[in-house]
Amino acid sequence: MQNEDINMQDQLPLVVGVDLGGTQIRTAVLRGPTLLSRVGLLTGENPLPDRLLPRIYIAIQEALDKAGATLEQVAGIGIAAPGPLDYRTGVIFTPPNLAGWDRVPLRDLFTEQFHIPVFVENDAHTAGLGEYMFGAGRGANNMVYLTISTGIGGGVIIDGKILEGVNGSAGELGHMTIDWHGERCNCGNIGCLESIASGTNIARKANEAIQAGEGIELLTFARTMLEHSSTVPDRSALPTQGDDASTVELHSSIFTRRDELKAGSQTGGEQQEEPLHVNARTVALAAEAGVPLARAIIQNAAEAIGVGLVNIIHCFNPEIIILGGGVTQMGPMLMEPALRVIQERAMKLPRESVRVVQAQLGASVGLIGAGSLIYYHKNIKV
Repeated sequence: MQNEDINMQDQLPLVVGVDLGGTQIRTAVLRGPTLLSRVGLLTGENPLPDRLLPRIYIAIQEALDKAGATLEQVAGIGIAAPGPLDYRTGVIFTPPNLAGWDRVPLRDLFTEQFHIPVFVENDAHTAGLGEYMFGAGRGANNMVYLTISTGIGGGVIIDGKILEGVNGSAGELGHMTIDWHGERCNCGNIGCLESIASGTNIARKANEAIQAGEGIELLTFARTMLEHSSTVPDRSALPTQGDDASTVELHSSIFTRRDELKAGSQTGGEQQEEPLHVNARTVALAAEAGVPLARAIIQNAAEAIGVGLVNIIHCFNPEIIILGGGVTQMGPMLMEPALRVIQERAMKLPRESVRVVQAQLGASVGLIGAGSLIYYHKNIKV
Protein backbone atom coordinates (compact mmCIF):
# COMPACT_ATOMS: atom_id res chain seq x y z
CA MET A 1 0.00 0.00 0.00
CA GLN A 2 2.83 2.38 0.85
CA ASN A 3 4.54 1.66 -2.48
CA GLU A 4 1.26 2.36 -4.28
CA ASP A 5 1.00 5.71 -2.49
CA ILE A 6 4.55 6.62 -3.50
CA ASN A 7 3.92 5.64 -7.12
CA MET A 8 0.71 7.69 -7.18
CA GLN A 9 2.49 10.71 -5.69
CA ASP A 10 5.15 10.48 -8.39
CA GLN A 11 2.40 11.04 -10.96
CA LEU A 12 1.02 14.19 -9.31
CA PRO A 13 1.45 17.51 -11.10
CA LEU A 14 3.94 20.06 -9.86
CA VAL A 15 2.61 22.81 -7.59
CA VAL A 16 4.00 25.88 -5.87
CA GLY A 17 3.47 26.41 -2.16
CA VAL A 18 3.83 29.74 -0.35
CA ASP A 19 3.90 29.87 3.44
CA LEU A 20 3.28 33.49 4.43
CA GLY A 21 4.45 34.19 7.98
CA GLY A 22 4.95 37.28 10.09
CA THR A 23 8.76 37.06 10.17
CA GLN A 24 9.59 34.65 7.34
CA ILE A 25 8.11 33.69 4.00
CA ARG A 26 8.91 30.37 2.37
CA THR A 27 8.22 29.19 -1.13
CA ALA A 28 8.70 25.76 -2.67
CA VAL A 29 8.04 23.67 -5.73
CA LEU A 30 6.44 20.39 -4.72
CA ARG A 31 5.19 17.16 -6.14
CA GLY A 32 2.80 15.86 -3.52
CA PRO A 33 4.61 15.99 -0.15
CA THR A 34 8.07 16.11 -1.78
CA LEU A 35 9.83 19.46 -1.83
CA LEU A 36 11.84 19.76 -5.03
CA SER A 37 13.16 23.17 -4.03
CA ARG A 38 12.77 25.70 -1.25
CA VAL A 39 13.46 29.42 -1.03
CA GLY A 40 13.01 31.50 2.12
CA LEU A 41 13.13 35.20 2.84
CA LEU A 42 12.70 37.41 5.89
CA THR A 43 9.82 39.85 5.85
CA GLY A 44 12.09 42.57 7.22
CA GLU A 45 11.03 45.82 8.76
CA ASN A 46 7.88 47.54 7.54
CA PRO A 47 6.73 44.64 5.31
CA LEU A 48 4.01 46.47 3.40
CA PRO A 49 2.42 44.57 0.49
CA ASP A 50 3.95 46.76 -2.23
CA ARG A 51 7.40 46.05 -0.80
CA LEU A 52 7.00 42.38 0.05
CA LEU A 53 4.95 40.99 -2.83
CA PRO A 54 7.60 41.65 -5.53
CA ARG A 55 10.13 39.80 -3.36
CA ILE A 56 7.74 36.84 -3.06
CA TYR A 57 7.28 36.78 -6.83
CA ILE A 58 11.07 36.64 -7.24
CA ALA A 59 11.34 33.87 -4.62
CA ILE A 60 8.79 31.79 -6.52
CA GLN A 61 10.79 32.16 -9.72
CA GLU A 62 13.95 31.20 -7.83
CA ALA A 63 12.20 28.09 -6.48
CA LEU A 64 11.13 27.16 -10.01
CA ASP A 65 14.68 27.62 -11.29
CA LYS A 66 16.12 25.49 -8.48
CA ALA A 67 13.62 22.73 -9.27
CA GLY A 68 14.41 22.90 -12.98
CA ALA A 69 10.74 23.64 -13.69
CA THR A 70 8.86 26.25 -15.65
CA LEU A 71 5.63 28.00 -14.76
CA GLU A 72 3.91 26.18 -17.61
CA GLN A 73 4.53 22.87 -15.82
CA VAL A 74 2.86 24.04 -12.59
CA ALA A 75 -0.78 23.24 -11.86
CA GLY A 76 -1.25 26.16 -9.50
CA ILE A 77 -0.04 28.18 -6.52
CA GLY A 78 -1.30 27.56 -2.99
CA ILE A 79 -0.83 30.23 -0.34
CA ALA A 80 -1.01 29.53 3.39
CA ALA A 81 -1.68 32.87 5.05
CA PRO A 82 -2.48 34.14 8.53
CA GLY A 83 -6.11 35.08 9.07
CA PRO A 84 -8.47 36.68 9.07
CA LEU A 85 -9.06 36.08 5.38
CA ASP A 86 -11.82 35.11 2.96
CA TYR A 87 -10.79 31.89 1.25
CA ARG A 88 -13.44 32.38 -1.46
CA THR A 89 -12.04 35.69 -2.69
CA GLY A 90 -8.45 35.31 -1.48
CA VAL A 91 -8.57 38.64 0.38
CA ILE A 92 -6.53 39.04 3.60
CA PHE A 93 -7.89 41.30 6.36
CA THR A 94 -5.42 42.87 8.82
CA PRO A 95 -3.39 39.85 10.01
CA PRO A 96 -1.82 40.79 13.37
CA ASN A 97 1.76 40.00 12.31
CA LEU A 98 1.66 41.76 8.93
CA ALA A 99 1.12 45.47 9.49
CA GLY A 100 -0.44 47.28 6.54
CA TRP A 101 -1.98 44.14 5.00
CA ASP A 102 -5.55 45.40 5.14
CA ARG A 103 -7.95 43.98 2.55
CA VAL A 104 -5.14 42.77 0.31
CA PRO A 105 -6.57 40.85 -2.71
CA LEU A 106 -3.81 38.25 -2.57
CA ARG A 107 -5.37 35.76 -4.98
CA ASP A 108 -6.04 38.36 -7.66
CA LEU A 109 -2.56 39.85 -7.35
CA PHE A 110 -0.86 36.47 -7.74
CA THR A 111 -3.17 35.49 -10.59
CA GLU A 112 -2.33 38.72 -12.42
CA GLN A 113 1.37 38.06 -11.93
CA PHE A 114 1.52 34.36 -12.85
CA HIS A 115 -1.66 33.61 -14.87
CA ILE A 116 -2.22 30.19 -13.28
CA PRO A 117 -4.79 29.07 -10.65
CA VAL A 118 -4.14 30.51 -7.19
CA PHE A 119 -5.76 29.41 -3.92
CA VAL A 120 -5.48 31.18 -0.57
CA GLU A 121 -6.32 29.55 2.76
CA ASN A 122 -5.88 30.04 6.49
CA ASP A 123 -2.47 28.68 7.49
CA ALA A 124 -3.81 26.34 10.19
CA HIS A 125 -6.37 24.95 7.72
CA THR A 126 -3.65 24.32 5.16
CA ALA A 127 -1.45 22.55 7.70
CA GLY A 128 -4.40 20.33 8.57
CA LEU A 129 -5.02 19.67 4.89
CA GLY A 130 -1.40 18.68 4.40
CA GLU A 131 -1.59 16.17 7.26
CA TYR A 132 -4.92 14.90 5.91
CA MET A 133 -3.60 14.33 2.40
CA PHE A 134 0.00 13.29 3.03
CA GLY A 135 0.60 12.86 6.74
CA ALA A 136 -0.93 11.30 9.82
CA GLY A 137 -4.48 11.82 8.55
CA ARG A 138 -4.22 9.77 5.36
CA GLY A 139 -7.25 7.51 4.98
CA ALA A 140 -9.45 9.39 7.43
CA ASN A 141 -12.64 11.20 6.42
CA ASN A 142 -13.19 13.10 9.67
CA MET A 143 -10.09 14.63 11.18
CA VAL A 144 -9.05 17.52 13.42
CA TYR A 145 -5.60 19.09 13.35
CA LEU A 146 -4.51 21.09 16.41
CA THR A 147 -1.24 23.00 16.30
CA ILE A 148 0.20 24.22 19.61
CA SER A 149 3.12 26.54 19.18
CA THR A 150 3.54 30.29 19.64
CA GLY A 151 -0.25 30.37 19.31
CA ILE A 152 -2.83 27.63 18.94
CA GLY A 153 -4.75 27.00 15.73
CA GLY A 154 -6.72 24.27 14.09
CA GLY A 155 -8.04 22.74 10.93
CA VAL A 156 -11.13 20.55 10.75
CA ILE A 157 -11.87 18.06 7.97
CA ILE A 158 -15.46 16.77 7.83
CA ASP A 159 -16.34 14.13 5.22
CA GLY A 160 -13.17 14.98 3.34
CA LYS A 161 -13.85 18.74 3.20
CA ILE A 162 -12.28 21.63 5.09
CA LEU A 163 -14.78 23.06 7.57
CA GLU A 164 -14.78 26.73 6.57
CA GLY A 165 -17.89 28.25 8.14
CA VAL A 166 -19.61 31.25 6.59
CA ASN A 167 -16.43 33.17 5.76
CA GLY A 168 -13.53 30.84 6.50
CA SER A 169 -13.29 31.53 10.23
CA ALA A 170 -14.26 28.05 11.43
CA GLY A 171 -11.70 25.96 13.27
CA GLU A 172 -10.34 28.65 15.63
CA LEU A 173 -9.73 25.92 18.17
CA GLY A 174 -7.22 27.96 20.13
CA HIS A 175 -9.99 30.34 21.08
CA MET A 176 -12.43 27.90 22.63
CA THR A 177 -13.10 28.87 26.24
CA ILE A 178 -11.39 26.63 28.78
CA ASP A 179 -11.61 28.85 31.87
CA TRP A 180 -14.55 31.22 31.77
CA HIS A 181 -13.18 33.03 34.82
CA GLY A 182 -9.75 33.23 33.20
CA GLU A 183 -7.64 35.95 31.67
CA ARG A 184 -8.61 37.92 28.61
CA CYS A 185 -7.03 36.61 25.43
CA ASN A 186 -5.66 38.85 22.68
CA CYS A 187 -8.68 37.81 20.59
CA GLY A 188 -11.03 39.45 23.10
CA ASN A 189 -12.43 36.26 24.60
CA ILE A 190 -11.89 35.13 28.19
CA GLY A 191 -9.93 32.02 29.19
CA CYS A 192 -9.01 30.75 25.71
CA LEU A 193 -7.00 27.58 25.30
CA GLU A 194 -4.32 29.71 23.62
CA SER A 195 -4.09 32.02 26.62
CA ILE A 196 -3.30 29.03 28.85
CA ALA A 197 -1.37 26.46 26.82
CA SER A 198 0.43 28.18 23.92
CA GLY A 199 4.21 28.41 24.06
CA THR A 200 3.93 32.18 24.40
CA ASN A 201 1.72 31.92 27.45
CA ILE A 202 3.68 29.10 29.08
CA ALA A 203 6.66 31.46 28.95
CA ARG A 204 4.59 34.43 30.10
CA LYS A 205 3.31 32.63 33.19
CA ALA A 206 6.84 31.56 34.11
CA ASN A 207 8.22 35.07 33.65
CA GLU A 208 5.40 36.62 35.65
CA ALA A 209 6.01 34.17 38.50
CA ILE A 210 9.70 35.00 38.53
CA GLN A 211 8.89 38.70 38.50
CA ALA A 212 6.65 38.18 41.53
CA GLY A 213 9.50 36.48 43.39
CA GLU A 214 7.93 33.04 43.19
CA GLY A 215 10.33 31.38 40.79
CA ILE A 216 13.78 31.44 42.34
CA GLU A 217 14.45 27.79 41.48
CA LEU A 218 13.43 28.35 37.86
CA LEU A 219 15.53 31.50 37.65
CA THR A 220 18.52 29.64 39.11
CA PHE A 221 18.00 26.85 36.56
CA ALA A 222 17.84 29.40 33.71
CA ARG A 223 21.01 31.13 34.87
CA THR A 224 22.80 27.81 35.09
CA MET A 225 21.77 27.11 31.49
CA LEU A 226 23.30 30.42 30.41
CA GLU A 227 26.50 29.78 32.35
CA HIS A 228 26.86 26.37 30.69
CA SER A 229 25.25 27.23 27.35
CA SER A 230 27.75 25.18 25.37
CA THR A 231 26.33 22.00 26.95
CA VAL A 232 22.70 22.79 26.00
CA PRO A 233 21.81 20.77 22.86
CA ASP A 234 18.71 22.83 22.02
CA ARG A 235 19.97 26.39 21.64
CA SER A 236 16.42 27.71 21.28
CA ALA A 237 15.81 26.67 24.91
CA LEU A 238 18.35 29.14 26.22
CA PRO A 239 16.87 32.07 28.16
CA THR A 240 17.71 35.58 27.02
CA GLN A 241 18.85 38.68 28.86
CA GLY A 242 17.97 42.30 28.27
CA ASP A 243 14.72 43.91 27.24
CA ASP A 244 12.53 41.56 25.24
CA ALA A 245 9.15 42.82 24.08
CA SER A 246 7.97 39.31 23.30
CA THR A 247 7.88 38.32 26.97
CA VAL A 248 7.09 39.92 30.29
CA GLU A 249 10.04 42.03 31.33
CA LEU A 250 11.79 40.84 34.45
CA HIS A 251 13.36 43.65 36.39
CA SER A 252 13.87 41.30 39.30
CA SER A 253 16.36 38.62 40.17
CA ILE A 254 17.47 36.46 43.00
CA PHE A 255 19.29 39.48 44.34
CA THR A 256 16.56 42.07 43.91
CA ARG A 257 13.88 39.77 45.30
CA ARG A 258 15.62 37.82 48.01
CA ASP A 259 18.91 39.50 48.83
CA GLU A 260 18.40 43.09 47.70
CA LEU A 261 19.07 44.69 51.05
CA LYS A 262 21.94 42.35 51.84
CA ALA A 263 23.66 42.96 48.51
CA GLY A 264 23.12 46.69 48.77
CA SER A 265 24.65 46.85 52.21
CA GLN A 266 27.69 44.85 51.09
CA THR A 267 28.43 46.89 47.97
CA GLY A 268 27.26 50.28 49.13
CA GLY A 269 24.70 50.48 46.33
CA GLU A 270 21.76 48.69 44.75
CA GLN A 271 22.55 45.56 42.77
CA GLN A 272 21.55 45.99 39.12
CA GLU A 273 21.13 43.06 36.74
CA GLU A 274 19.80 42.73 33.26
CA PRO A 275 16.29 41.26 32.99
CA LEU A 276 16.25 37.55 32.21
CA HIS A 277 13.54 35.91 30.09
CA VAL A 278 12.70 32.23 29.88
CA ASN A 279 10.80 30.69 26.98
CA ALA A 280 8.54 27.65 26.78
CA ARG A 281 11.46 25.34 25.99
CA THR A 282 13.36 26.63 29.01
CA VAL A 283 10.30 25.84 31.12
CA ALA A 284 10.03 22.36 29.60
CA LEU A 285 13.65 21.53 30.42
CA ALA A 286 13.20 22.88 33.94
CA ALA A 287 10.10 20.73 34.37
CA GLU A 288 12.04 17.66 33.24
CA ALA A 289 14.68 18.55 35.84
CA GLY A 290 12.02 18.64 38.55
CA VAL A 291 11.69 22.40 39.14
CA PRO A 292 8.28 22.67 40.89
CA LEU A 293 7.10 25.93 39.28
CA ALA A 294 7.94 24.66 35.79
CA ARG A 295 6.21 21.34 36.45
CA ALA A 296 3.09 23.15 37.68
CA ILE A 297 2.95 25.40 34.61
CA ILE A 298 3.33 22.45 32.21
CA GLN A 299 0.77 20.43 34.17
CA ASN A 300 -1.72 23.28 33.94
CA ALA A 301 -1.14 23.65 30.20
CA ALA A 302 -1.46 19.89 29.69
CA GLU A 303 -4.77 19.69 31.52
CA ALA A 304 -6.09 22.66 29.54
CA ILE A 305 -5.11 20.88 26.32
CA GLY A 306 -6.93 17.79 27.61
CA VAL A 307 -10.10 19.79 28.19
CA GLY A 308 -9.75 21.26 24.71
CA LEU A 309 -9.41 17.78 23.23
CA VAL A 310 -12.55 16.66 25.07
CA ASN A 311 -14.42 19.61 23.54
CA ILE A 312 -13.11 18.69 20.08
CA ILE A 313 -14.19 15.06 20.54
CA HIS A 314 -17.67 16.09 21.64
CA CYS A 315 -18.15 18.73 18.92
CA PHE A 316 -16.70 16.93 15.88
CA ASN A 317 -16.62 13.19 16.71
CA PRO A 318 -13.44 12.75 14.60
CA GLU A 319 -11.66 9.53 13.72
CA ILE A 320 -8.33 11.11 14.48
CA ILE A 321 -6.93 14.20 16.20
CA ILE A 322 -3.47 15.19 15.01
CA LEU A 323 -1.29 17.31 17.28
CA GLY A 324 1.40 19.50 15.74
CA GLY A 325 3.56 22.42 16.79
CA GLY A 326 6.59 22.78 19.00
CA VAL A 327 4.81 22.58 22.34
CA THR A 328 3.57 19.06 21.59
CA GLN A 329 7.21 17.93 21.36
CA MET A 330 7.45 18.11 25.17
CA GLY A 331 6.46 14.46 25.21
CA PRO A 332 4.87 12.46 28.05
CA MET A 333 4.89 15.23 30.66
CA LEU A 334 2.49 17.15 28.41
CA MET A 335 0.63 14.34 26.70
CA GLU A 336 -0.02 11.97 29.61
CA PRO A 337 -2.05 14.49 31.64
CA ALA A 338 -3.92 15.58 28.49
CA LEU A 339 -4.83 12.02 27.55
CA ARG A 340 -5.84 11.28 31.13
CA VAL A 341 -8.33 14.16 31.01
CA ILE A 342 -9.84 12.62 27.86
CA GLN A 343 -10.30 9.30 29.65
CA GLU A 344 -11.85 10.99 32.67
CA ARG A 345 -14.20 13.40 30.89
CA ALA A 346 -15.04 12.44 27.32
CA MET A 347 -18.21 10.53 26.51
CA LYS A 348 -17.56 6.85 25.96
CA LEU A 349 -18.73 6.35 22.37
CA PRO A 350 -16.83 9.21 20.67
CA ARG A 351 -13.86 8.68 22.99
CA GLU A 352 -13.47 5.08 21.91
CA SER A 353 -13.73 6.05 18.24
CA VAL A 354 -10.89 8.57 18.17
CA ARG A 355 -7.10 8.32 18.02
CA VAL A 356 -4.86 11.15 19.21
CA VAL A 357 -1.55 11.10 17.34
CA GLN A 358 1.46 13.29 16.59
CA ALA A 359 1.75 15.10 13.28
CA GLN A 360 4.11 13.61 10.70
CA LEU A 361 5.08 16.40 8.32
CA GLY A 362 7.25 18.42 10.68
CA ALA A 363 8.55 21.86 9.79
CA SER A 364 7.51 21.50 6.14
CA VAL A 365 3.81 21.17 6.97
CA GLY A 366 3.06 24.77 5.96
CA LEU A 367 4.53 24.38 2.49
CA ILE A 368 3.10 20.90 1.95
CA GLY A 369 -0.30 22.14 3.07
CA ALA A 370 -0.10 25.15 0.76
CA GLY A 371 0.73 22.89 -2.18
CA SER A 372 -2.09 20.54 -1.19
CA LEU A 373 -4.60 23.32 -1.86
CA ILE A 374 -4.21 22.77 -5.62
CA TYR A 375 -4.88 19.02 -5.38
CA TYR A 376 -7.81 19.68 -3.03
CA HIS A 377 -9.56 22.36 -5.09
CA LYS A 378 -8.91 20.62 -8.41
CA ASN A 379 -10.09 17.26 -7.03
CA ILE A 380 -6.82 15.59 -7.96
CA LYS A 381 -6.63 12.17 -6.35
CA VAL A 382 -3.59 11.78 -4.11
